[in-house]
Amino acid sequence: MKSFDMRGARVIIGLAGQGWRGDLRADDPLMRGGTLMVPVLSESDFYRSEDEGSEALAALHPAEHVWVEKPDEDAERITAPRHLFERLVDAETPPNRYPVPASEMHGLTGRRVWYWRDGSFASDLRCVTEAFENSNGDIAVRLCPERDWYRWARTGKAPIMDEALIHLVWAEG
Repeated sequence: MKSFDMRGARVIIGLAGQGWRGDLRADDPLMRGGTLMVPVLSESDFYRSEDEGSEALAALHPAEHVWVEKPDEDAERITAPRHLFERLVDAETPPNRYPVPASEMHGLTGRRVWYWRDGSFASDLRCVTEAFENSNGDIAVRLCPERDWYRWARTGKAPIMDEALIHLVWAEG
């Protein structure tokens, strides 16, 4: 019996004191030689295998080297600290990724974003433009689902994009 399903979970891999790698997806853990291992693959490979209904080659990492990204639903919204000394991290754990209002950030194209709509944040989105003035005179960006973002790179088929007002979008800092 599984305690939770890891298939598709966003994960970070690494070792305390050495470094961290994110933008990865996991599959359900398995036992290999008496060690609990987690299959981990790039987001692009994950979405390709999902689209094609095929298996992707995943690297196996010991479970103790894999950290599952999970937003703290009960925490207050915290934005990224602005000053260097406030941004120092503990090298023993992966760094926190703080949401930053998209209106305060340069280089939005390609960033993972959250979009406030219908009373909650929509996630697993990518920003496909920088901020622009739309036909109504509002400042906006265009967004697409991450799955479509990776499909675009793989197939050349442009995603269907949603226009979002900039003040309703938060980017991963």
